[in-house]
Amino acid sequence: MNVTATQDITVLDLPFFDVQVSDTTPGSEVARLFEQNYSLPGIIVMDKKGFRGMVSRNQFFQRLGRLFGIEVYATRPITSFLDSLSIPPLLVPAEMTIQNAAIVCLARPVEYVYDPFVVTMKDQPPHLVDFLALILKQTELLTAAQIEAHAQRVAAVSASNAKSDFLAHMSHELRTPLTAIIGYGEILIEDVGAGQIGESLPRLESIVSAGLHLLEMINGILDLAKIEARKMDLFLTTFSLPDFILELTSIVQPLMKKNGNEFSVISDHAINEMHSDETKLRQCLTNLIGNAAKFTSQGHVGLNIQKETLEYGDWLIFQVSDTGIGMNETQMSRLFEAFYQADSSISRHYGGTGLGLSLTKQFCEMLGGNLTVRSAVNQGTTFTMKVPVRSKERAIHVSSLNQNEI
Repeated sequence: MNVTATQDITVLDLPFFDVQVSDTTPGSEVARLFEQNYSLPGIIVMDKKGFRGMVSRNQFFQRLGRLFGIEVYATRPITSFLDSLSIPPLLVPAEMTIQNAAIVCLARPVEYVYDPFVVTMKDQPPHLVDFLALILKQTELLTAAQIEAHAQRVAAVSASNAKSDFLAHMSHELRTPLTAIIGYGEILIEDVGAGQIGESLPRLESIVSAGLHLLEMINGILDLAKIEARKMDLFLTTFSLPDFILELTSIVQPLMKKNGNEFSVISDHAINEMHSDETKLRQCLTNLIGNAAKFTSQGHVGLNIQKETLEYGDWLIFQVSDTGIGMNETQMSRLFEAFYQADSSISRHYGGTGLGLSLTKQFCEMLGGNLTVRSAVNQGTTFTMKVPVRSKERAIHVSSLNQNEI
């Protein structure tokens, strides 16, 4: 329960009492009602016009205990007791929050602070609420708000630490391609000066490769900034799914060769077209397949595409599985957080910025789908991405699909 939700809870959420008597009821009858129910904090008094007042257990028995109290208050109509009060009963509108009601109650004179109060509603009879119930609820809400605030502080510190680790890691990730670009550029200058143009082609290729790697990292950071600023748009088009898969295969094949992995595609041909953001869909699958290839060596990476018809329409299920190093539950619990990587040793060994999976999940949800993961250490990993065959401009994420398969 967050702080805002705590502030919105009203006195209607409190338990109330509806015991009523008429203004002509003798005090002895009121005393009998109190004696029959020791948890009753007060009784509402009504007359022909409606609400007349409220008898507090504390105030009533205090006056009965005074000199001639029984003769004055027990043998006469209850209005005699009401007339003896120095202040009228506290009336609280039903829309008043718990927090404000506590402030109002505590502002009463000391003699009346612990009295119940009356909740009023338009066109409905009044309710009586015990002051103790109000204070207990206020304490409960404050405790819940403090717990939530503490959790948010912990999350904020964790996010800040993750960003700090990311920036420290990025300083290396950015310097590496930049150093290569500058270094090969200087060598090219020397080659041109020495007339050795024929040796320049491999170095030019290295410059292009380093530049593309640098561009990929910068694009990831900019995409994340756009998403956080809510300025990332969808560009929906209708495209051929078989052609899309063929192009995707050609993109990821070089990634497979690097670690000697085999790559296979199994596709349900029931759907030939999709209406979606082709670029974001391609980026999602390239990230997932690229991750699988990175963390798998001399193994297998597979892409399985199936159609599923739900009450929400037709969906495509993209499953990317590998036989790589896998993950434990702790690693999976933070897998989709921006700037997070499983641990520093993996970051050093495998590289990467820790943005790919976070962006993939957010792109997938923008398309109206979701992304889940299933993994075990040394047994491989399977990512399951579900997206609608026809995405909408303002895709609504289906909450029933948003369950991590861990």
